[in-house]
Order: sequence, then C-alpha cells, then structure tokens
Amino acid sequence: MLRKLVLLFALVALVNATTLRKWIASHEKTCYFAAADTPNKKIAFYFAVHQGGNFDIDYEVEGPNNRVLFKGEAERQGDFVFTAVYPGEYAFCFKNGLASFADKLVEFDITVEDQARPEDIAKRTKRDEITNSVVTIASDLQQITKFMKYFRMRENRNFATVSSTESRIWWFSALDSLCVVLVAVVQVYAIQALFTAKRSRL
Repeated sequence: MLRKLVLLFALVALVNATTLRKWIASHEKTCYFAAADTPNKKIAFYFAVHQGGNFDIDYEVEGPNNRVLFKGEAERQGDFVFTAVYPGEYAFCFKNGLASFADKLVEFDITVEDQARPEDIAKRTKRDEITNSVVTIASDLQQITKFMKYFRMRENRNFATVSSTESRIWWFSALDSLCVVLVAVVQVYAIQALFTAKRSRL
C-alpha cells in the first residue's frame, strides 16, 4: 500500500500544472508563460470561457523567438497538446477584442509534462503491475478532470442563458403591464371627454 502511494505521488510530481480563472476586460490582452527547460516536452493547454458576452475570445500560443504555434478568433474553448521542440518560454495569450463592453471570465489550464519519453522507458527494466496500475489511474484521473471542467463550463453557460432569459421575461412583463395601464388611462380620458362633449351640446 505504501509503495502505491509513493508511486502515485511520484507521478503527480512529474506534471507541472496550473489552473487559473481570470476576468479579462474589454479590449484587454493578457499573457501567461510556461517554461520548457529541455526540448521535446509535452505541453497541454486548455481554456474555456465561462461568463461574458457570447462566451468567445481570441487566443494565441507563441513559442520561443515569438513563433506563433496556435491562433484562433471567437473561440469558446480549446484543448491542445503539443511538443515543445525548442526549450524556452511559451506564451499563452488571450485578447478580448470582440466585445466593446462585456468582460469575460476565462478558465485555463497549462500543464508541462516531465514524464519520460518512450525511448527513455525502453532503457529501464520492465515495470511491474503496480506501476502500470498507478499510471492507468493517473491517466483516468486526468480524463475525469477534463470531463468535470467541461460540465462545469456547460453549467455556467446554461445558468447565464437562464439568467438572461429571466431578465428579458421580467422586462417584457413590466412593459406589458405598463402598456395595459396606459391603455386604461387613455380609455378613461377618452370616455370622459366623450361625455363632456355631449353635455356641452345639451
């Protein structure tokens, strides 16, 4: 049992992950950085817009020497895994340039994997069943985490839709009630004017 826990903590230590949530103001551009100290490291990048506007944002991923690796406009979410061929800093930028008034809440995850490549694993002795089980559990946990993030994003978007619909219904009902009151007042004055005209003729 102790050996399983040690292996699990060792696998967790092999992954550098950062999950952040950030409000991005209109026309604001913000960047975050992750460093790959050796070549051929795997970097995973996930983002999703949870609140604001049409739930879309511009993004850009730049490698060393300002080389653009990924770029997109008006995206609601993204999930990428790429190999950091060159060591150095990689920039992950968001720009809220589509809406002139709406701030947007973006949740994103940057993961730098330090796990050994297959050629390194081949040099080692054959892994035992416990190690294989721990690796499988770690992979399943990552999949569960992705599903949880996706469902949380969908929940936030659906809640925003419900809130928007509720607000529109309230304003429509208030306008409808105001129109009924105005029509009633106009009818009272119209009838009063009609009887007043008849009395003046008599």
